Amino acid sequence: MPDNPDRRPFRDVPVDNVPCQDAPGGVPVEAAPTGPTGPTAPAAPTVLDDLGAPVPLTVPAAAAGQRLDRVLGLVFPGLGLRRLRRVFAEYEVTVDGVPRQAAFRVRAGATVRLALRAGVQRTGRVLVAPPGLCVLSEGQDYGAVAKPGGLASAAIGPGGQESVEDHLPGLFPGREALLLGRLDTPTSGILAVAFGQEAVRRFREAEDRGEVRKTYLAVVRGMVEAPFTARQELDTAHRTTTRVRARDSDDPLRRTAVAPLGYDPGTDLTLVRADIAKGARHQIRAHLAARGHPILGDPRYGGGMEKDRGERLYLHHARIIFPGFAAHLMPQWFGPGGGSVLVLGPGVEQALNDVVLADEVGS
Repeated sequence: MPDNPDRRPFRDVPVDNVPCQDAPGGVPVEAAPTGPTGPTAPAAPTVLDDLGAPVPLTVPAAAAGQRLDRVLGLVFPGLGLRRLRRVFAEYEVTVDGVPRQAAFRVRAGATVRLALRAGVQRTGRVLVAPPGLCVLSEGQDYGAVAKPGGLASAAIGPGGQESVEDHLPGLFPGREALLLGRLDTPTSGILAVAFGQEAVRRFREAEDRGEVRKTYLAVVRGMVEAPFTARQELDTAHRTTTRVRARDSDDPLRRTAVAPLGYDPGTDLTLVRADIAKGARHQIRAHLAARGHPILGDPRYGGGMEKDRGERLYLHHARIIFPGFAAHLMPQWFGPGGGSVLVLGPGVEQALNDVVLADEVGS
């Protein structure tokens, strides 16, 4: 990764990007159309909340001898492996009336039923996506969604926080959409998905070869005078906080290339671009903080300045490029009523406007 990344971040590569609002292909998930008896159900349920009352399923001859979880994956093609595990946690799954686990081998003609376990609360028959979550792009093998800040990326189990992964079956009905990465809950921006395990495998191989490029925009404290690359090794053994070691990492895929885009002396804030390849947990947040430039609104790496202020995290995944796919999305850093984010100062705001304009005229 270069020490001096291109400071015009979004003019150089044609991308497949559709805004979430007021444009074809920007598909927010909404409630299903209602009929005389309630929501109109799809031919095959694709979200846990839509499974509802016990659903009798007859095992086809072609599935004889297969694991029960694999059979459910065939019946509910929109559920990925992680969500299939949640089925067994939230539902009692019976085969011919006997409770069975995921590894049970089924026979042809067996009847499978699902019943919600006691104590598990349903949110309703239609899973309605929060504002800002929508489809950015959908192709044969890969797609992308826009994640709003404050929404978790991946499901963590029964009773856990709502996540983008919960909504993937509704965003891509009838397809096995699998997350290719995660964003921290307060981070906004692009989440790429693969349609099927083979597409996941190809992405991971490209990632290991350094052919995946992820670009973020962030507002940081202090003046970043010149581009730099953070090479310090990251210790991610502790799940809550990533520690930045003194020595450099031997892995070029774990580096963070940073370039300043605009500075405001009144607020002492800088808009920066950060490019990573494979990435690690909290990589950008930890690397910037270790250089003395914590991201605005970061309660974990902000040195105590951000705690209990309720401020948003000004970190946004703006672009991803890998073989066969590209997508980008500008941040929606607006104040109340859609007005200007005055806390950033005019210098940063102008730099952000320049980036947005460059994206619009260059793509």
